[in-house]
Amino acid sequence: MTDSCLLLTGASGLVGGTWLPLLLKNHPGRRVTILSRSLEHNVPSKNSLVSTIRGDLTQRDLGLATETRNALIENVTGIIHCAADIRFRLPIDQARATNTAGTKRLLTLARKCKRLEKFAHVSTVYVAGKHRGIVREQQLAEPSGFMNTYQQSKHEAEQLVFEAMGDIPASIFRLSSIISDSTGKVRQFNYFHQLLRLVPRNPLPMIPGNPGAAIDLIASDWAVSALALLYESHFVPGRVYHVCAGREASMTVKEILHRTFQIFNQSRSKPAMEPRLVSFEQFERFAKQQARKGSAPVRELLRVLREFLPHLAIPQYYENRETLALLRRAGLELPPIREYYPRVIASCLKGPANET
Repeated sequence: MTDSCLLLTGASGLVGGTWLPLLLKNHPGRRVTILSRSLEHNVPSKNSLVSTIRGDLTQRDLGLATETRNALIENVTGIIHCAADIRFRLPIDQARATNTAGTKRLLTLARKCKRLEKFAHVSTVYVAGKHRGIVREQQLAEPSGFMNTYQQSKHEAEQLVFEAMGDIPASIFRLSSIISDSTGKVRQFNYFHQLLRLVPRNPLPMIPGNPGAAIDLIASDWAVSALALLYESHFVPGRVYHVCAGREASMTVKEILHRTFQIFNQSRSKPAMEPRLVSFEQFERFAKQQARKGSAPVRELLRVLREFLPHLAIPQYYENRETLALLRRAGLELPPIREYYPRVIASCLKGPANET
C-alpha cells in the first residue's frame, strides 16, 4: 500500500459513489479500499488504486478475514463512513444493526489503526429528531423524540462517534436532504420524491405543515464537492459540519407546496386541489378518523405520508454559517434551489411508479 490508504464504506450509494472519483482526483497516488458485502460490487472506477474487500457492518469484526483486518490496521490513514440503511420504516433493531452497531464496529477498527489521521462520519441533520428551533454544528442532546427509526439510529451512531473522539481524530458531516443534482436530474429517489409523486392522486384535503418552516434541500454534486473540500482541506478533529442549505437559502413549506401544485397543474385541464396546511395534532385526528373508515388507498397513503409529513410541521433550522463560509472562500457556491426545483418536479411526475 502507498503512504495514503483510505477505507470507504457506502461506495455503492449516491454519496459514496460520487465522492470516490474526487478522492482519487484530489490525492493522486491515494489507495482506496472499499468495504463491501459482495466482491461483485461494481466499483465506479477502473483505477488500479481502488480495490474492494468483503466485509459487513452488521457482522462481528465487520466480517473481515483476519489477514485483511490486520492489513487495514497497519496501513489505513483515513476512514470515510458513508454507509447507512436509509429506510424509514424499519423496526428499530434492524435500523440499529447497520447504522448504530455498524458504526460501533467501524470505530473499534479505527481505534486499532496505527496510522489513522482522519475518520469522517457522514450523518444527517435529521438526527435532531423532533427538536424545534436551531440545530447547531455541535453535539446534540437527546431530542424529545424521533420521526422514524432512521433518525434515532443515526443519532445513536453520532453519540458513539463523539465518545470515540478522545481516541481517534474523528469529525461528523451532517447532510440534509439531497433532492437532485444542480440541474434538477434525480439519480436516487427518496421519501421526498415519493411525496411529490403523490401530487397527481392526492385525495387528502389537508397535510401537516408549518407554512413558514424551511425545508432544507440540496444538490448532490454540490454536497459531494463540499464533503470532498472539507475532508481534504478543512478537516478538524472533533468538529461537526452541516452540509446543508440553511434557513435563508431554503424554500418554505408553503412555497414548496404552492410551487409543486402550480407546476403540476400547468399540464392539466383539470387542476389538482392544493391541500390545506394544518397542525400536526389536527392532522393526527384526521388520520385516525380515516384509519377507521377511510378507503384502502387512503389508508395506505396515510401510512406512507406519516413517515415524513409530520416533519413539515416542525420549525427546525440548521446553522451552517461557518461551513458555508469555508466553502464560499474556496469558490463553492450553493446552487439556488428555486432555479432547479421545477425540473425536479418534472422528473418525479414522469418517473416510474415503482421507483422509491
